[in-house]
Amino acid sequence: MIPVPENILEIFRQAFIRSPNTVFARLGGGLKDSDGTVYRMGEREDNRLLKVLHYGGSEAQDVLLHLTARIKFIDYLSQHGVPVIELLPSLTGDLYEFHKDSSGCWVAYAMKKVQGETMSPKVWDPNFVRRWGQVIGKLHRVAQNYPDWHHCTDPKSGEPYLTWESEWESFHEKITDPAVQTKWEEIGETLRKLPVCRECFGFIHNDPHLWNMRVDSDRVTLLDFDVATHHWFANDIAITCQHVLKMLSGGLSSPLHHPDRLEKFLKVFLDGYYQENQLDKSWLSRLEVFFAYRRILSFTFMDDWYRARPERIVVWKEMIMTQPPLLTGMAI
Repeated sequence: MIPVPENILEIFRQAFIRSPNTVFARLGGGLKDSDGTVYRMGEREDNRLLKVLHYGGSEAQDVLLHLTARIKFIDYLSQHGVPVIELLPSLTGDLYEFHKDSSGCWVAYAMKKVQGETMSPKVWDPNFVRRWGQVIGKLHRVAQNYPDWHHCTDPKSGEPYLTWESEWESFHEKITDPAVQTKWEEIGETLRKLPVCRECFGFIHNDPHLWNMRVDSDRVTLLDFDVATHHWFANDIAITCQHVLKMLSGGLSSPLHHPDRLEKFLKVFLDGYYQENQLDKSWLSRLEVFFAYRRILSFTFMDDWYRARPERIVVWKEMIMTQPPLLTGMAI
C-alpha cells in the first residue's frame, strides 16, 4: 500500500463529510503489505472510519467491479443478521467513492467503528472461540441463499470473476520458487476435483483469522471483506486456525509441536459452527488440503517477514514440501 496523498484524502473528505473542519487520523494499515489505510473521521469519540485503497491503473475497472460485489455481499449478510461491519454511504448515497489519477485508482468506503477489541492470540477463551465459530457458521448458512454462489458475472463481458481459480492463478504468478510452485500446482489439481455444491461452496469471507474479529462482551463481529471470494466453506474454517498454526501449535511455518492446542481450538470452534451451519463432516477430513493451500499462500505474501531471517525459509519450505498431516488421530 503506497502512502495516501493529502489531495486524495481531501477528495474523500469532501465525498463523505459535510464539515470542512473534520480531520482524519490514521488508525492502521498503510504498510507495504497492507491492503489499505484506515482513518478515523473526526475526534476520538467519533465512531466513523474511512478505509482507503489503491490499485494500479490496469486493475482499476476490475477493482471497482470486485468492490461492488463485495459490498453487496456485506450488505446482504448484514440484512440477514450476520454480525459484520456496517457500511456508511457517501454524501451522494453511494457505498464507496473512487478517484483515478496517474498512479492508478484510489477507492474509499466508510463504516462504523466496531466496538470492542481484538483478542490476544495467547489468551484462550472458549466462549469467544465458540462465538467465532457461530459467526462463520451463520455466514456460510446465509451465503447458501445468496444469488451469486459459484462466481460473480461481469455484466459487460459475461466473464466470471471473484473465483477461487483466479485467486489460485494470481498466487501461481507470484511464486518464484519452482519447487513451491509445483506444490501449488498439485494443490490446484486437488481442489479442481472437489465437489462444488450449495452446501459446501459459496461466497465466503476468505480471511476470517483472529485479527479480523472484534469482540465486545458477547458480540463477535467480522471485519475486512477485501479478499472475499467464492471458495469452499472449509477454506474459511482452515483460515480461522491460522494464529494457532503459526503461534500456538506449529503447522504453518514450523513443525507441529503442540497438536493438542490445534485440536482444542477446532473442537470448540466447530461446536459453535455447527450450531449455525450443518456442513457435511466429510469436509473436516479435507481441512489438510486447505491448510496446505494457506501455508503456500502465506509463504508467498509474507516474503518480507521471513526473508529478514533466512533460516525461516528453510523450515517453512520443508513444511510446504512434505505437507505433514496435522489432524491425524484428532476426533473432530
